[in-house]
Amino acid sequence: MTIVRIENLTKKYAGRRGVENLSVEVEAGQVLGLLGPNGSGKTTAMKAMTGLIRPDAGEISLFGLNPLEELPAILARTGCMIETPGLYPYLTAEQNLLLTGRFYPRFDAKTVEPLLERVGLLPYRRDKVRKFSMGMKQRLALAAALLPRPDLLVLDEPTNGMDIEGAALFRELLLEERARGCAVLLSSHLAHEMEQLCTHVVVLREGTLQGGMPVAEVLERYGSLERYYLRMTNGEGREAI
Repeated sequence: MTIVRIENLTKKYAGRRGVENLSVEVEAGQVLGLLGPNGSGKTTAMKAMTGLIRPDAGEISLFGLNPLEELPAILARTGCMIETPGLYPYLTAEQNLLLTGRFYPRFDAKTVEPLLERVGLLPYRRDKVRKFSMGMKQRLALAAALLPRPDLLVLDEPTNGMDIEGAALFRELLLEERARGCAVLLSSHLAHEMEQLCTHVVVLREGTLQGGMPVAEVLERYGSLERYYLRMTNGEGREAI
């Protein structure tokens, strides 16, 4: 089942790069990695998907729905981490999740404690978020993204600020979500991380799609995502999914 379909997405900013004619698809159980440097259009694409910005052109379909017309129905099935964590610093970790959960029709308050345990924050559930490190905030934001038991996860540089233990925990959680059929769109500039997490990858540079294919095929043909990325961005040829 196709969860995400983006066709010729274009969004330009005055004096800044955006994204131009981006087309990708993500099936249930797939993890599509958007690999590229800062300013390559990864966050712009994710914001357009989740209704945070309006694209200049192109079409977006999530679960067969148009975000411009049926965003609440889409967000009820979607977990997001885009840019900095959207948390309330003077509330506790537990209170943050309880408040966020109210926006999801299928939310059950009994899931909060197990989620905090999954992300390693249960001992800190009554601590105010303003005391948290960046890595702890990222963990809590991940727990918030998992609140609706999502069919789609949209994750923008989710391991920024995480220590080794936090990054390993994130990989474990994401593989669990993939195994149950959740579709994932993941942005990163860390090729090695994507090798471990993604089923497919596309390379973005200066807002344009440079190439993309299944990660297993990339590793077979190029040995690593890093070599593939350099091949695609050094003008030696583009390959599309």
